[in-house]
Amino acid sequence: MRLVNWVKSAAVALAVLSGGVAVAAPASATTTGITFRTANDLHAGDCTLFHGATWVLNPDGTASFDGTVTSSDDNDAWLMWAHVLDRNGAEIGLVGNSFPNTPDPNKFAQNMPDSSRQYRFLATGHFPASWYGLIGKLRLEYRC
Repeated sequence: MRLVNWVKSAAVALAVLSGGVAVAAPASATTTGITFRTANDLHAGDCTLFHGATWVLNPDGTASFDGTVTSSDDNDAWLMWAHVLDRNGAEIGLVGNSFPNTPDPNKFAQNMPDSSRQYRFLATGHFPASWYGLIGKLRLEYRC
């Protein structure tokens, strides 16, 4: 199981964290949502989530994800959980999947039946709107 911390972004500037995971530089939340974006590809087993994957957390408690995944093996799946953290790194809770396709309502999954293809991974989620003013970071837990 892999974990990566994401920080808020609204700019193109990048900062590299230890472990080689790059994320966009911090910025303030806006009324249009807080954006978290990966700067590097993330790898787990045979699977890859390409750089530029984006989570947006909105003031009304809705969330959206947009990324591209692939695998070097047929019939794999990219699995992930989005942990919402405050500015000090303390966990507030998990983003819930609005359309769960697994028994875990907080798991987001993208099946990849054909290893020769890349798959656009679009997902929507939710969290208590009362968390919005507390959000400082997003930690992505993922595996293949």
